[in-house]
Amino acid sequence: MPDSEVIVVGAGVAGLTAARELALAGRTVSVLESGDRPGGTLRTATIGGVDLDVGAEGFSVARPQTRALIDELGLADRVVAPRRSDARLLLDDGLHRVPPSLLGIPVDLGDPLTVDVLGADAARRAQGRDRAPVGELAPDIALGALVRERMDADVVARLVAPVVGGVHAVDPDTVEAEAVAPGLLGALRAEGSLARAAARLRAANGAPGSAVNGLVGGMTALVGALVDAAGGLGADIRLNSRVRSVRRAGHRWQVRTDDGARACQDLVLALDAPAAAMLLGDDPAWSGVVAPLRSVRLGDVAVVALLVDLPVLDDDPLGSGVLVGPGHPSVRAKALTHASAKWDWVRERLGPPRHVVRLSYGRDGTLAEQVDALPATAAADLAALLGRESVAVEQSAVARWPRTLVRPMPGHRATAAAIVDAATAAPNLAVVGAGLGGNSLAGTIAVSRGVVAQLTS
Repeated sequence: MPDSEVIVVGAGVAGLTAARELALAGRTVSVLESGDRPGGTLRTATIGGVDLDVGAEGFSVARPQTRALIDELGLADRVVAPRRSDARLLLDDGLHRVPPSLLGIPVDLGDPLTVDVLGADAARRAQGRDRAPVGELAPDIALGALVRERMDADVVARLVAPVVGGVHAVDPDTVEAEAVAPGLLGALRAEGSLARAAARLRAANGAPGSAVNGLVGGMTALVGALVDAAGGLGADIRLNSRVRSVRRAGHRWQVRTDDGARACQDLVLALDAPAAAMLLGDDPAWSGVVAPLRSVRLGDVAVVALLVDLPVLDDDPLGSGVLVGPGHPSVRAKALTHASAKWDWVRERLGPPRHVVRLSYGRDGTLAEQVDALPATAAADLAALLGRESVAVEQSAVARWPRTLVRPMPGHRATAAAIVDAATAAPNLAVVGAGLGGNSLAGTIAVSRGVVAQLTS
C-alpha cells in the first residue's frame, strides 16, 4: 500500500471537511474510517419507506459555517426551513408553548408566552433583576449561574433547563455559557440586560423565528457531497479501516491498521477526544495534546424514531416537538421532535395519517434506559404526551450514540484552545474532532477548516 502525504483518521463531518480542505490545498490525502459508513453523527434509517435522519436533523442558521459549506458543495437548492418551529415545554403543570428565547433565555420577560411559563410574579422578579447593572462575570461562568444571577431561579428551572437538556443533554449549571452561546457575555455587557443580549444574538441569524434549517432528504446529503468533493479532488476514503496505533518514526508517522502499516508526513486526528488521546498514548512528546484531550467530557444519547398511523397527529397537537423538564414523573425522554410536522418533505413522503416522531434519551452524560427497551419506552412516552393509554407503533428504529455529545463544562473553551495550540506546536499533527467546536455542525466545520493552518503553523 503506497504511503500517503496526509492521513486523516475518522470520516465524520470533521474528517471529511478536513480532507477536502487538505485536498484543495494540493495535498495527497487518505481518510481511514473504522466503521462501515462515513458521516459520524449524520445517519439515516429507512422508516415507512423513507430515509429519515436518526442523528442530527438540521443545522443552526445563527452561525454561517454550515450554510457556507453547503453552498460550496452545491446543495443550496436542498436547504429548507422548518414547516413548523413552535416547540412545547413539558413541565410538571403541563404543556406550554416555548417563548421566543435563546437556549431558553427569554428575549422578552413581558411576552405572554414567557409569563405563561414563569407566572406573573416570577416574570416581574426576573425583569427587576435583569435591570441591575452588569458586574464582573467570570469568563467561564456556567449558563445556569448566569441566568440565575441576571434573572431568577425559576427561569433556569422552567425554561433553560428543559431547553439545554433537550439540545445538549446537560444541566445548565454544568455548562460554560460562552461554549454553548458564543458571544453571550459580550452582548450582555453591551446591552446591559440578559434578555436584550439573548434577543441580539437570536436576531443576528436573520431568521429569529426559524433558528434551524435542514436539507430535503436528510442531513446525510451533506455527507455524500463531502465524500464526492474530497474524492473528486483525489482523496482516498477507506471504510472498515480501524487505526490501531500511531507513532512518530524520524520525520514521518507510522500508522498501523488491521491491514498493515502506512507512513505519512502529516497526521490529522478527527476523532472524539478519548479516542484521539488513546491513539497518541503516553508518549511524552504528545503530553501537551493528550492531557487536555483527556479532560474533555462526553455523553451518551440515543434517538428512537417511531412510525405511527395516528390521525390525531394530523393537526400537529405537539407543534414541532416537545422539550421535557428534567425529572418529569411520566415522560422519560428529554425531547421529542414531530418530524412530519417539522419538515414538509417528510410529511409529503409519508402522507397523513402516517407520522414519524423522534424521541431522544440521555441526560448529563448517561443513557439510563436499556437500549432494547427504548422502542417500548418511546411509545409509552408518546402516549403520555398525547394523553392516551397507548399508541400502536408500525415501525421503530433506534440509533445509539455513545460518547457523542460534548459536555462543555466551565473551562471547555480554554481546554479546546489548549488542544489546538498543542497540536499546532507539535510536529506534523492536527486535531480537528474531539468536540473542539462543541456540539454544533458549525463549530465542527469551523475547526476542521483550520486544518491546513494547524499543520503549516
